[in-house]
Amino acid sequence: SNSTRSSEFGVQPELSREGSRGSASGSLPSLVSEGSSLYYRTVGKTLQDFVGGLGPGQVVGRQTLAASSLGDLELSFYETRGQLEVQVIRARNLVPKANTKVLPAPYVKVYLMFGMQCISKKKTKIARRTLDPVFHQTMNFDPTQYGHTVQVIVWGDYGRMDHKAFMGVVQVRLENLDLSQNTIGWYRLFPTTSLIDAASLGSTRPGSMTSLDSDATTFRN
Repeated sequence: SNSTRSSEFGVQPELSREGSRGSASGSLPSLVSEGSSLYYRTVGKTLQDFVGGLGPGQVVGRQTLAASSLGDLELSFYETRGQLEVQVIRARNLVPKANTKVLPAPYVKVYLMFGMQCISKKKTKIARRTLDPVFHQTMNFDPTQYGHTVQVIVWGDYGRMDHKAFMGVVQVRLENLDLSQNTIGWYRLFPTTSLIDAASLGSTRPGSMTSLDSDATTFRN
């Protein structure tokens, strides 16, 4: 799908529109205190190691320590022919919403962020009803739209009579990746309480086309 531009901020707008009713995983976390660059350089890096099993460049907030993993998402990142290429490969062990026997038809949204502002977003096609969907879809982002962060969210479509259900989010600090090489890995999905404030993290190389981070994003269709 075509990329779009949005001036909305934070995670709440799209969760309100597309997320499931009353989902604890869809609540808005407090992001300010752990969003600073100092937090990431000191506590943040240690936290990434302590949580364990994170993908290349993945970042999480301290509330992740009390959160259960919602499955895994395989992604790859690469800069080629002047564009950022993000491939959504597959997911595994997704967690269905409670009190339903119907499996979701998952799909994935990729958000390119500049601070807390979503500057570009794309999504995959809807997969068949399964908790281990395969996508193998590549999304290209124009370098003029490079943001400081990328966030990837899995949604579950349970049918026309039900809300789309939030199924997990991944944040990848792309500045920590060597985008001249194809980086592929499994990323742990978490509730929105895992998010770090992208606006405060910032890039250590302002203006660089490859200075891409990943943290908060706008959840809107």
